[in-house]
Amino acid sequence: MKTLNIEINDSVYEHILFFLQNLPKGMVKISKQIEQSKIIELSTKEKVEELFKTKSSEPFKEIQDPIAWQKSMRDEWE
Repeated sequence: MKTLNIEINDSVYEHILFFLQNLPKGMVKISKQIEQSKIIELSTKEKVEELFKTKSSEPFKEIQDPIAWQKSMRDEWE
């Protein structure tokens, strides 16, 4: 199978989708139906907030002695 990404005018969207859905089963796989009006660009602040929702708020909690850890990191540079 081949993948085709197209950008189409709103006025023909429903017609193209209808055509693709009515092709023989197994011949076309529609992976996502994305409508341009539903795509919302997030602001930088929203992107950062979304990133932190998925990340741990305690990334260095396993470090017992932070000063010794920093020194060992600096020792690697020499």
